[in-house]
Amino acid sequence: IPGRLVFKLRPPYTDPNQVPGLREALQRLGAAPAQPKFPHSLPPGPDQPGAVNLRLVYQVELPAAASVPDACRRLRLFQEGIEYAEPLYVRPPLHQPNDPLADSTRAGGQYHLKNVQAYRAWDITKGDTSVVIGVLDTGTRLTHEDLAPQLQVNRQDPVDGVDNDGDGYVDNYYGWDFADNDNDPSRDPSSEHGTMVAGTAAGATDNGRGAAGVGFRCRLLPLKIYPSTPTGSFGGYEAIVYAADHGCRVINLSWGGVGSRSQFEQDAITYAAINRDVVVVAAAGNTPADLDFYPASYEHVLSVTNVTRTDEKNGGATFSRRIDLAAPGTSILTCLGNTDSDYAAGGGTSFASPIVAGAAGLVRSRFPQYNAAQVAAQLRRTTDNIDALPGNVAFAGRMGSGRLNVRRAVAEAGQRSARVVSRSFLPARAAYNPGDTLRLTVAVQNLLQPVANLTVTLTSLSAYVTVQQGGFAAGGLATLEQRSNAAAPFRLAVAAAGVPLNTRAVLRYRLQDAATGYQEDQYETIILNPDYVVLDAGDLHVTLTSRGQLGYDGPDMGAGVSYRPYRNGAPLLYEGGLLVATPAARVSDNLRNDQRGTDRDFFSVAQVQRRTPAAGPTQEATGTLRDSLPSLTKNRTVGVRVRQRGLA
Repeated sequence: IPGRLVFKLRPPYTDPNQVPGLREALQRLGAAPAQPKFPHSLPPGPDQPGAVNLRLVYQVELPAAASVPDACRRLRLFQEGIEYAEPLYVRPPLHQPNDPLADSTRAGGQYHLKNVQAYRAWDITKGDTSVVIGVLDTGTRLTHEDLAPQLQVNRQDPVDGVDNDGDGYVDNYYGWDFADNDNDPSRDPSSEHGTMVAGTAAGATDNGRGAAGVGFRCRLLPLKIYPSTPTGSFGGYEAIVYAADHGCRVINLSWGGVGSRSQFEQDAITYAAINRDVVVVAAAGNTPADLDFYPASYEHVLSVTNVTRTDEKNGGATFSRRIDLAAPGTSILTCLGNTDSDYAAGGGTSFASPIVAGAAGLVRSRFPQYNAAQVAAQLRRTTDNIDALPGNVAFAGRMGSGRLNVRRAVAEAGQRSARVVSRSFLPARAAYNPGDTLRLTVAVQNLLQPVANLTVTLTSLSAYVTVQQGGFAAGGLATLEQRSNAAAPFRLAVAAAGVPLNTRAVLRYRLQDAATGYQEDQYETIILNPDYVVLDAGDLHVTLTSRGQLGYDGPDMGAGVSYRPYRNGAPLLYEGGLLVATPAARVSDNLRNDQRGTDRDFFSVAQVQRRTPAAGPTQEATGTLRDSLPSLTKNRTVGVRVRQRGLA
């Protein structure tokens, strides 16, 4: 989003003006005074380990011509007082509409309700009006016959021009439009996506009209996050915090994208899941590849992929170890929203996700004592395994625990489930080099029924990582009890040679209780053999790249550690590099240029690698790079070969 960024203060600072030099830095950027992003958010309680304090997050408005990445880099230099500074991103909706006359027609009906055994689940519970499902999307047709009876309205703030409930939103009776900043969450005329998703999760059921929502009696809070005006902007993560603060017990996110992780986005989700005890459900994506997809791949999110009428993976659905479960998402008949009584079929993980969100509402109604993590565990543990189906064999282990079974989820109260809830690598790095050894400390929590003798076994699914010590006997654990392997961490080793650049190595935690037959897998990914080396033998740390840069590997500061002075203080360098010139016109460099980019005249001949010298320094890094021959560049380059050596 142009002209806007967020930063988070690092305790003990609670106000930007307390951070030495920060106010002056913002003034130099031409920024307006920083404003609290979530001033009404709930601070963490003493009994909420892992909760996040969103009152430390501030938003900055920049001049239109300002570079947001550059501004973030400048703010990150205040490391003593700022935990992160990030742009705000637009995450697109996941819409793959089908023709209304496709194979899921009115004659065929909503086949998914039978597939997930919703009818039998409703014999046990029909949900409860106290359970509100937040649908954060393109807006909803509030007058649709299957949605109007389900709306959760804010009776404390009627439409009278006054913020009667003092929550910072004037007249938010029906919800809020976070994209255009007004109190009208009704649908954008150009998109039916939000109405269709809302109907799938929480459309009125057993009312003699139209279609049925899985959540049955659960209520609906529609929040609009995509703009209808030229001045509007994406508001998905602001809406997550609002939904958590305004009573939603379940939130559905049928949107997202492939790309990099954002700590701001993770903070918003952690606030909802931990601080506010909300079940967050998200679509895993419609990119048919093994990849991370956000927000579905964040911690504390139930990631849902899409299967067909026959329980086989939809050809366009994302698959990965981060996915938790699958649900029907092909030709799902639901409300449309062009009129107050129209219906159509839609497809994609956008429609698999709200089916699970509706099921989460039923589980919360059936087991009101469960917290959000326990509801998610119940849904994962009661699926039907579909890995052996012909269309799924190639994706086994990357479609989650199985296809949603709502009847089992609300009927089987005796499930067992444990989860690795925190992990810490030592040394703590963004990536590991060939020959590295590391220790991994984890904390495991038992979420459901007590276990008698829980064991956690760590296995590497990569040929380039060896687990030297991978056993952890956690023992007997009561419900919600935690235990750590801090006394004897897992030990791992990266292969000394042959590791491809930037390899993603998958680790598997297998949690078992032999006495009860319980077994469950969880996964972790680490990056190996990055195209840079961090020399960190002592109190000074520096990054060397294979192309001659010093400091961060690239202007986005996404890799490496810059140059850190004594005792890990604030970084002293954005990026530095090599420049070689001969009078008067031959220049080769890898430095920042005047086009908001970086010159890339040098390329790697031999990748920079860290090694342990036989004697003398603790660490050594060597590599070779060169630029192009002058004859290939009209004599603009120098034509040099450079041997690089770093010692620590």
